Amino acid sequence: MNSTQFERPTAPQIPCWYALSWAAALGVAAYKSITAPWLQFIGSVIACGVLSATAMAHLHELAHRSSVPWRAFSDVALAVAGYPHYRYAHELHHSHLGNPRFGSTASIGTSSWYHAGPSYIRALRASLDPISYKSRTVPRRLLVHLFVMLLLLTTPLILRAWQISMFIFGYALISAFIVETVGYMQHYGFVGQTGSDAVHSWDVDFWLSNCLLVNNGYHGIHHDDGKTPYSQLAPTKTTLPGGYFHMLWLSLVPPLWFSVMDRRVRVLSKRRRRQHVVI
Repeated sequence: MNSTQFERPTAPQIPCWYALSWAAALGVAAYKSITAPWLQFIGSVIACGVLSATAMAHLHELAHRSSVPWRAFSDVALAVAGYPHYRYAHELHHSHLGNPRFGSTASIGTSSWYHAGPSYIRALRASLDPISYKSRTVPRRLLVHLFVMLLLLTTPLILRAWQISMFIFGYALISAFIVETVGYMQHYGFVGQTGSDAVHSWDVDFWLSNCLLVNNGYHGIHHDDGKTPYSQLAPTKTTLPGGYFHMLWLSLVPPLWFSVMDRRVRVLSKRRRRQHVVI
């Protein structure tokens, strides 16, 4: 199923309203978690984890905007979603495509279960490493974002509302796993791919995925120019065989994922080598 671009006057507002709605829903769920029965509590954690992972696509869009208020909002919201280091880790990822040291990129034969946790840790470690930056200093705002997340987790404990801390930790863990798995799907098999003609990501040209995730599936063009509005993105020829929701379930069963994707990576690599020979 092919996606179609949509350009409407309200398009820039969609990530804003989605992010605000997500924040409100999270606040209500956190309040309800104090008195919720265990079964309802677990369901709320899972639902909010999935919702937060979806919201990350919208917060990612806001993080790339020039508007200072929305960028500041996205920074705080990303910390609430479990990614206080996201802005800096993402910028480093853009600058070092194909380098697994900065997260997201996985070598062929690596499962999503093995990738997600280490990728999150590598991205956090890289963002806290002064060597990662030209200034050789860690941005102070990053330390503020880390403090915000720590405050979110510890304040409820101080107020003896331990259920809220468990709720925040639970949904953030689920959200981080899904987001890292999406990054895994987007860059699977492209370790070491460098150069202007290098293939560095898989696109998703599937209507539902791009509607819900504000064209996040058009990842190749986004990496070429991160400032391009999401409504103006378009797919490349390097696409996954299904939408994010199809591929996410597939990635959770490594043998099935490898059987589908490893062959595609090898075919793409052979095609690129042939093009170099012709040139």
